[in-house]
Amino acid sequence: MDRKDGALLAGVCSGIARALDWNVWALRLLFAAFLLFKTLWAIIVYAALALLFHFGSAARRTEKQDGLESPELAARGRRIDELEKRFRDLERE
Repeated sequence: MDRKDGALLAGVCSGIARALDWNVWALRLLFAAFLLFKTLWAIIVYAALALLFHFGSAARRTEKQDGLESPELAARGRRIDELEKRFRDLERE
């Protein structure tokens, strides 16, 4: 399993934060509080989300490798990914 940008463990909090446009550290803090009060549930939820994200990203990679994406869209997607990475790098500075 490859590690996503901004992921500390399995990338669950960073993935949710990116999808909902939330602050990743605020979400991690909420998860830590959940972990303190409901330890078993927090571990179960985190593991389920990690598996869901992992299999979901594997399915998307398979679709791209199967040629279901046009070359123009693939080039645009790579450009968008590159720009997103640059923006994340700028936010860290």
